[in-house]
Amino acid sequence: MKKETFSSILLILMFMLVANNTLAGNPQNLRIGSGGSKGNYFSMANDIKSYCAEPLAKTANLEVLESNASVANIEGMTKKTYTAGIVQEDVLQYYGKHYEAKVNRNTIKVIAGLHMEVVYVLIPKNFQPKTKEKSLWSKATSIFSGGDESPGPINLNILEGQNVAASGGSVISAKALKFFAKVNFNVVDVTDSKDYGDMPIIMVGGQPYGPVEEKLSSGKYILISLDADSITTQAPFYFKVAASYNVGGKSYTANTVGIRALLVGKSFRKDSRNENMTRLASCIDKRLVDMADDPETNPNWQSVYDLNEDANQTNWAYFPLK
Repeated sequence: MKKETFSSILLILMFMLVANNTLAGNPQNLRIGSGGSKGNYFSMANDIKSYCAEPLAKTANLEVLESNASVANIEGMTKKTYTAGIVQEDVLQYYGKHYEAKVNRNTIKVIAGLHMEVVYVLIPKNFQPKTKEKSLWSKATSIFSGGDESPGPINLNILEGQNVAASGGSVISAKALKFFAKVNFNVVDVTDSKDYGDMPIIMVGGQPYGPVEEKLSSGKYILISLDADSITTQAPFYFKVAASYNVGGKSYTANTVGIRALLVGKSFRKDSRNENMTRLASCIDKRLVDMADDPETNPNWQSVYDLNEDANQTNWAYFPLK
């Protein structure tokens, strides 16, 4: 072999070795869409980064980005703005039904289940149902006229034919509740105006939830107990939950439904590209008890641990654990 040929082959081999080492040492960027900087989603995403960035450091670079939460995150994944994101399950299921080509169990999978969000249905005191629910409505309002009777439960059919207000991320949640509970009401997006008028309101958030407390404090609204069975039968990803609230110095409990927030990720056609999602899912699973016990993490991690212990899992596809 000529010296020049040997030198050329050696140079090519050295180049290939350097290239392979460069590729191997170039971690994949996992961009997590969360929520606003003062919200639970942003806080919990950063807890995940704090616990899992180092174990994944050789193959993945975790980046937490502020966003407008569920809808923005799921749309961001379809547009490759985010690799992963925190999404309420009702929003995920709704997109799965209406935009199945982009959002389905093959394209987006669950990395980890998170905490429960509560569905609040607020009804104006001067509300008049258009259906046969009037007697139940009278029973619900009795607690605000001096009685000790608990409100409801009220069937969601009380909203049949009504305009129902929602704002922000609750707009899709209201549409999802309408769709999955099979109740025909019109969702009015008041995000820009914040003018709720005399319409019933659907809000989704944590507990306690400031916007709900604000409406109750005005003395114009009632937080009703829902007939949760009629909803969970239609859509099992809704859970029965209790929401405590205060009216005029007295505490009441309204039974309603909740949905879990989920950390989901983009699922790629090549299994090798999903390896980091599997590693992230495994890290969260292994470190969940530590995040629940850590006094510096978001308080919701304790409820996440409890929900997992009770095996409250979605029927959506999961990334496997290692």
